[in-house]
Amino acid sequence: MLSATAFGLYPNLLTASTDPNYSITVFNAIAPEYGLSVGIVWWMLGLVLTTGYFVYVYRSFRGKVSVSSEDAGY
Repeated sequence: MLSATAFGLYPNLLTASTDPNYSITVFNAIAPEYGLSVGIVWWMLGLVLTTGYFVYVYRSFRGKVSVSSEDAGY
């Protein structure tokens, strides 16, 4: 339903009720190219850091866990 609504309103994202010239369209809502390039660089850096942290945590806790009766609190 959301896709059908977006397809039906395509050039307009938000339609102005007072004057159609004040509507927000796909073309005037685009972010500048510099902002998009900075965003993709930060996104890739964050993805690399997250993957590195996941690998670090996974390797830190790998292996079998052994529980003796003293550690179990019985």
